[in-house]
Amino acid sequence: MATTLNRGSTWTNSDGLVVGFGPNEANFNGAVEKNQGSGPKTSNVVFTWENFNAGDAVNVPIPAGSRIQNVKVHIDETFTSTGTNTAEVGDGSDPNGFITTTKLTVANMTAGAILNGDGVYLYGATDTDGREFKEYASADTVDLVSAQTDWTAGRATLVVTFA
Repeated sequence: MATTLNRGSTWTNSDGLVVGFGPNEANFNGAVEKNQGSGPKTSNVVFTWENFNAGDAVNVPIPAGSRIQNVKVHIDETFTSTGTNTAEVGDGSDPNGFITTTKLTVANMTAGAILNGDGVYLYGATDTDGREFKEYASADTVDLVSAQTDWTAGRATLVVTFA
């Protein structure tokens, strides 16, 4: 990733020195993680029905020491299937720890919908064993998985916010 600085305007004096005016702001070229620094960060992955039609997982990498604050799925294009398909979002310890199959049903996965996490890993969800704000001691992934294989259309973004 290349970073350059951008002045609002410049003037070149008679000696050839370029003098800048205005704020000196960074221009980032390439993909960057949103909200860099010590505050919350957001990672996401765009996926289509083909990405998890055969039970393959859609994964968002999570760095070691992270605490998950929110997980949601933004539906860009309506998901359709020949059956009553569902999906879930979790990790290797609990496959529906972030979003349950109750939320990720084909009936709910319509264009424009934002499906917020409802699993026990998230603050405010039904906390059955004190796991609110899941913290990862080592690097891991948040996984969106469907057990069904008869999805026929759809496109969405899995968004994970962590600190």
